[in-house]
Amino acid sequence: MSYIIEPMSLITFLDETKLKLPRFQRKSTWDKKQNFELAISIFQDYPVGVVIINQEQKVSWLLDGRQRRNALMLMRDNPVELYEWARSYIGFKKNEDIQDLTNLYWDKVEKYLETEEKDETEDNRNNMDEYEPMIYGTDEESTVYADAEENSFDSVKQRQGLKTLLDLILMVHQNKPSGSRWEQTFDFRKYFPKLEYAPVKNSGKISPKLLRRFLLELTKVIDHEYEGELTQQNLIDYYTQKFYIDESNQKKFEKDVEKNWDSISNSINVISCSEKIFADARIGIIRLTNATQLDAQNIFSRINKGGTQLKAEELLSAKPYWNREVFVNDNSVINKIKEMYEKLEIPVPESVVRWDLAATLISRIQDHGLVFDAYDVVKHKNEISMEEISLGFKLLSTVYQGGMSAKDVTEFEKNETIKWDRDIDELIDDFNVIFNIILQDSFFKFLTSWRKPIIRLLGKAIALEFVTILLLDWKEKGEPRYSESGEMKALRRDARILFDRLVFEYATKTWRGSGDSKMSNDIKNWKARIIPVSDDVWNKYVNDACDGSYNGQPTTVKLLRPILYYYYVITNAAPISQIEVSFDVDHIIPQELFKDNISIDQTFKDSLVNLALLPKKENISKKSKRLNEITDTWLKTQITTYTKIEEADFDKYSDVTNLEDLRKHRKLLFITAFGINRAASLAN
Repeated sequence: MSYIIEPMSLITFLDETKLKLPRFQRKSTWDKKQNFELAISIFQDYPVGVVIINQEQKVSWLLDGRQRRNALMLMRDNPVELYEWARSYIGFKKNEDIQDLTNLYWDKVEKYLETEEKDETEDNRNNMDEYEPMIYGTDEESTVYADAEENSFDSVKQRQGLKTLLDLILMVHQNKPSGSRWEQTFDFRKYFPKLEYAPVKNSGKISPKLLRRFLLELTKVIDHEYEGELTQQNLIDYYTQKFYIDESNQKKFEKDVEKNWDSISNSINVISCSEKIFADARIGIIRLTNATQLDAQNIFSRINKGGTQLKAEELLSAKPYWNREVFVNDNSVINKIKEMYEKLEIPVPESVVRWDLAATLISRIQDHGLVFDAYDVVKHKNEISMEEISLGFKLLSTVYQGGMSAKDVTEFEKNETIKWDRDIDELIDDFNVIFNIILQDSFFKFLTSWRKPIIRLLGKAIALEFVTILLLDWKEKGEPRYSESGEMKALRRDARILFDRLVFEYATKTWRGSGDSKMSNDIKNWKARIIPVSDDVWNKYVNDACDGSYNGQPTTVKLLRPILYYYYVITNAAPISQIEVSFDVDHIIPQELFKDNISIDQTFKDSLVNLALLPKKENISKKSKRLNEITDTWLKTQITTYTKIEEADFDKYSDVTNLEDLRKHRKLLFITAFGINRAASLAN
């Protein structure tokens, strides 16, 4: 990777049509306040920061600066939009008196800039507040600013710029449903049936953007053909030469121009002055060449301290490889992609590219919440999880490259063997077949009943290893699909063995460190992953976990959580079917009883025997209560069901002197489950 830092004309930056936006863009978060404060900076001749552009294969992608660019384009192209920002920011009324509006403007702007122009006389201030456009290079401005303080900025130019910003606001004021005062000034539709700034595609209404462009073109013609002299006759000639007008309307048009000449000439001058400000402005460009994902993210984070981290999805969507079009004939896929963009609040592109297929990959896999979250419309409403999008890329990389690291994803871009119009659909179909086979197993039915997918239970790397090895195993077994077969039964057994191993490794911290590298190595040796962990090793772990430690380290709720879910699965326990009831790990003997109490064995607190899955919401009422202090009958039933402690024993196990009895009682449950039930489960 290489990079250069260069200044660029703001107009060049805004008009650059070859500058591509990434396929994925963040939601627009800038409000009117931020937009108008950026306008103040531009018209004050302040720097407007830097943007990051990545160039690959002679194509430039805007990695950072989209919202700033959008705001700059709007404020330059549409004075009416700028006016609405100002009205929101300054707080003036729609029918505000011009002088009152002017005073409000200067008060607000100077407060924002934290300037007190004490050296400026009241007469000078009054001169500046008159509603007359500031024309650059006149003798008048030199007189007005003769005493301006010299500094690193041109204070005269700065004040002129802020005055031009005010002029733009006053030019538009007032803005009504029928159009702003500025639009009404140039509303000659009754004389000219086909004004280019009131096109048919805009229902014949005046377009502020097109009107501004028209006035700038008019200014160029005046400069070229009339030596810059703007007169009523020159304007009339320009209109009548450019557009057809009936003879009966000619005189009426001329009278209209004469009547409104002050507003007409003023508007043309204001538009010309504002364009010059943009022409003089510069923006900093950090131009990267073939930046890796890591390089681009690091550069972004150092430039934007405290800002939102540049996401991997943004970077990938600015890569030529991921922007190659793919022919898709399946309406369900097209609708998925459309739905994704609508939820991201991004205009739906006309074509489908590789990035779209990767981003929607997880949403098309029907695993019913076994491995991935159920990203359904009801749950997320109008939002979409960025994790879901990211996982699609990671899964593709894991399947085709054997790993999900940034390096693996980068290497994936060199893979030209994939037939994107066919292979991705086939991959999704393969996964759906596999999950259909797996979910016929009661073991995984019990697991999904707890609504805790593997990705939430064990993490991304483990979840992706699980599905990738199942894919490899399924292919090894001849890709069984239809009628029940020995291969299908073997696949289910292998899935249980793999899950068993992954839970054990998670609980024993085998995945500590780089999950990416371990997962990559596991996939290379995937057949060794479907060999059961020995009974002796498991029994030792469960026995130690019941005592609150393993290999000399205390157990934790985080490490034991998967063990608890696994315990309920192999003992054929499922949550009571209740709408909106979720479960989580909680302590049977409250944690509060262990605080500063040296008479209680502290290792018992986060030991396996003191933990159970209990209703999350309802259990909030339990928290610090002993078992015999709970009065909710429904909650008592839940506790009995999932701890195997009878209500008759609540008094006994609420007494801390009986902790060892509780340990023995529940330890026997876990030893039996992982010694007998587990063995039976893996043998089927």
